Amino acid sequence: MSWSELLPELLAVIARKLVEPGDYVRFRFVCSSWRSATNSLCIPPFVKIPWLILPSDPSSSFRNLYSYSEDRFYGFQLPDCAHGSNIIHGSTSGWLLVSRGDWNLYLINPFSPNSFTSENRLGSICASNVRYRSWDLSPSIIVTTSYKDYRDPKFKNITYYDGYFYVLWEKERHILICNDRLHMVALIYPPSEVRDKIFTADLAVSPDELFFLVRLQGCNLPYSHIFWMDRHEVATGKEWTEVTGIGYRAIFVDYLHCFLVEAGEATGLTKNCIYSVISKPSSDNPTMKSFYIQQFNFDDKSCQIVERKLSQYEIGDSTCTSEPSWFMPCLESKNTRRENDLVPRWGVTTFC
Repeated sequence: MSWSELLPELLAVIARKLVEPGDYVRFRFVCSSWRSATNSLCIPPFVKIPWLILPSDPSSSFRNLYSYSEDRFYGFQLPDCAHGSNIIHGSTSGWLLVSRGDWNLYLINPFSPNSFTSENRLGSICASNVRYRSWDLSPSIIVTTSYKDYRDPKFKNITYYDGYFYVLWEKERHILICNDRLHMVALIYPPSEVRDKIFTADLAVSPDELFFLVRLQGCNLPYSHIFWMDRHEVATGKEWTEVTGIGYRAIFVDYLHCFLVEAGEATGLTKNCIYSVISKPSSDNPTMKSFYIQQFNFDDKSCQIVERKLSQYEIGDSTCTSEPSWFMPCLESKNTRRENDLVPRWGVTTFC
C-alpha cells in the first residue's frame, strides 16, 4: 500500500495530532488524497505563538516567514495580483496586509492558497513614502493607520477583540475603544502614576485583561512599568493597577503590535517575558542587516538575546524597506467558511 492509499479516517486521526501550523500545511501538500482527508476536518487548536514576517527584497515575488516555535524559516510566493508589493504587515487574525508601490492594498493569508486572488484588492490609499501600517480587522471592516516613521506613530496597537477595536492614541497615550462602525464607545486615560511624565507605551489585549506597557523617557530598559485593567470593567471607569508582571504569559512586540500568549512548557516560552526583534549590522558585511530575538524578563529586569536561527537571516540594508512584523497564523477550512467565502470582503477605514 502506498502513502496515498491510506484510509481517510486514519489520515484524519493523524492530522488531529499535529500541533504546528507548518506541519498541517506540509500534511496537506503530500498529495490530493491527504488534502481531501482534511477538507471536512475541524482544524486542531494549534499552540498560539506568533510567526514573523521578514523583510525581503521588494523586487522578488518570494517572501520569507519565521516560526519561533519551530525555529524554522518558511517561504511563500506572492500571488500575481500582489507582485511588486514591497511591504507586508501582520495582524492578529492571520491575514497579511500587502502594500504595493502604487499603494494598492491586498489581503493575503499565506496558509490559505484560496486567498491568493485579485479580488482581494482593497483599493488605493494615497500616502507618499508610507512604510508602516498598524491595522486589524473585524468581520465587516478593516481599520488601519499609516505613517512614514515607526518611531512617531499617531495610532498603533490596533486590536479587534470581542466586537470592539482597541486603539492606542500615541500622542495623548489614550486608549480608544470603538465598535465595528468606528463609533467610539469608551476612552481610557493613561495611568495616573505616569500621566504627567514623558513616555512611550504599548497596549496588549487579551480575553479578560488589558496591559499597558510603559517606557519612561531616559529609561534604558524596554519597559519601566506595566499596568493592568480588567477588560470587562472598562465601562465602570476603573483606574489602572500597576503590577510587577504578566504572570504565566508572554508578549510578542514589534513596532506596531502586541500579542499576548500563554507561556510555559506547552509553548516553550518563558513566563513573564516580552519578546521583540532587534536588528544589527552583519559582523561579516556591514552593508547587510541581521535580526535577533530579544527577551526582556520582568522578574529580574534583564535583557538577553535568545539563540535562534533567525540570526542567520540577512538582507541588504539598502533593500530593506520594512521592519520584521509578528502575525498570528490562521488556517482556513471548508468547515469554517463556505468555499466562496474563503476570500472575505471588507470596507477600509483609515485613522488619520
